[in-house]
Amino acid sequence: MATKADYLINSTVNDCAQLRAQLEAAATTAGRITERMLALSDAGNPVAFLLTYVWPDGYTIEDFVALYTALTELPASMVDDALRNSIYKMLAYFQ
Repeated sequence: MATKADYLINSTVNDCAQLRAQLEAAATTAGRITERMLALSDAGNPVAFLLTYVWPDGYTIEDFVALYTALTELPASMVDDALRNSIYKMLAYFQ
């Protein structure tokens, strides 16, 4: 029969593995969004092609650019180095 410690450690390892996969998926999605924006943008004026877009009432090009800017920084801001290292250390020792 598993002890409370066994249960805690095994559950935490499983959750860390799932968390790592979810973080990698989020980073991939954010990267895809920013890569698309970069691919479609003009280097001299990256949002020029968005100026003619008809934005819905209450949402502006500034809102979109703010979202895009936040997404470019998302993967690095989601998990700091210490937490990332802790997750990988646990998985390395227990999986």
